[in-house]
Amino acid sequence: MNILRLLNRSDYIQVNNQFVVPDFLYASEDYADDDDVALQAQVDGQLLELTVGELEEADPLPDGGFWIDGVGYLRFLSRESLH
Repeated sequence: MNILRLLNRSDYIQVNNQFVVPDFLYASEDYADDDDVALQAQVDGQLLELTVGELEEADPLPDGGFWIDGVGYLRFLSRESLH
């Protein structure tokens, strides 16, 4: 599945071993530029900001998560997936 579609369907994100509610989470699947900010969240008091290009370069993992160099493990979760 397209990482931008997963991003737009998620309510939470897992960054390494932390679950956070993103401050901003959106990227157009059809009209996004690589340098558009797609994700902003506070993780351990630090701002995590990822662009469309960074997300699209992420390496998919077998468990549905992604590996992003410089960030680590990232997974998108919906309310339904947590129940």
